[in-house]
Amino acid sequence: MEKNIIFVKNFETICFIGIYPEEKSKKQKVNISVKLEFKRTGYSDKLSNTMSYEIIIDYLKNIKNLQHINLVETLANKICNFFQSQKNICYIEIEIIKCNLLNKKTDVGFVLQKTIKV
Repeated sequence: MEKNIIFVKNFETICFIGIYPEEKSKKQKVNISVKLEFKRTGYSDKLSNTMSYEIIIDYLKNIKNLQHINLVETLANKICNFFQSQKNICYIEIEIIKCNLLNKKTDVGFVLQKTIKV
């Protein structure tokens, strides 16, 4: 069985995320990884037969413009919903890491995995 997976790892951006007052007034650095499994529509050397990295990166670039979000789980679901709407996607994995917490020595995060019937 063949799997076609495209991914973007450790896309660094900033956003308003967290439940604490200081997190609501200052953007934080997050790293986001997206992994998408998709069904190819053909096997020629054409972009129309695959998923473009550009779609993933363009969506991730806009995260810095979102309104405040309390939970990384909420952000992961928001990202997942966007990619679920793309054609031929059958599996999505979103990893979000809040960077440099606890005296800039600790990263925390969340992983969302979702299988979609195509």
